[in-house]
Amino acid sequence: MSAVGGRQYQDSVFRMYFNNTERLRELAGVLHGCVYAVEEPLEIVTLEGTFLSQVKNDVSFLLAGRYLVFLEHQSTPNENMPLRCLYYVCEQLRKSIAPKQIYRNSRIHLPVPEFHVFYTGEQDAPEQYEMRLSDAYAEAGDAVSLELKVCVHNVAYDTEKKLLRRSRSLRDYAVFIWCVKRNLSQGMAREQAIREAVQYCIAHDVMKEFLREHECEVIDMVDFEWNQKLFEEAKFEEGLEQGLEQGRTSVVLSMLK
Repeated sequence: MSAVGGRQYQDSVFRMYFNNTERLRELAGVLHGCVYAVEEPLEIVTLEGTFLSQVKNDVSFLLAGRYLVFLEHQSTPNENMPLRCLYYVCEQLRKSIAPKQIYRNSRIHLPVPEFHVFYTGEQDAPEQYEMRLSDAYAEAGDAVSLELKVCVHNVAYDTEKKLLRRSRSLRDYAVFIWCVKRNLSQGMAREQAIREAVQYCIAHDVMKEFLREHECEVIDMVDFEWNQKLFEEAKFEEGLEQGLEQGRTSVVLSMLK
């Protein structure tokens, strides 16, 4: 295990890279269509989980006291992101508001929450689309009393994608992920593919300072994440095979009765 202890098994490269005020200020400006000055207050409030609550998210920050922004990275689609984000915002508010306050008559002023997912997977997806909590309701109709919207950005690397052209930090991250995938597709062993991607990015001024400082940690994290991904895919395929086998067995037994 590297000098960072067990942290690489809890963090992802996305989480580590974007838990940084400069990058978040730049990305927030791109998402909001403006430029935030360095003097604009930005507080990182990412949920780390506690003994009493295991709720953890990738990145969240409070910007100018007006916006509470949640950022999540995905390499595989997840239809439950609005529900997960509901957990995140409830936990964040629970942490920041004293329990007694909610029973007072004076109104509690809240920052505007917003939710963004950055998808780097290989499935075809629009460059940007919206997910809603109400999509999961068993019977919503027109009377939806609780809604939560998540903006999903497909940032799998492509030079024509608008968001990547506007945000240097997000583009650099997308290029790094693309480099790892390219190397793997060329038949490199996983660890070599990650090391080559790191060296390529440093040489081409992509996440250069970050990768120079955290090279060993990044290699550990990405290697672990790819192992996890393969493990989950294998378990899924195993479950399908077991289901098919059980189905065939049931058909045979029913024919013998």
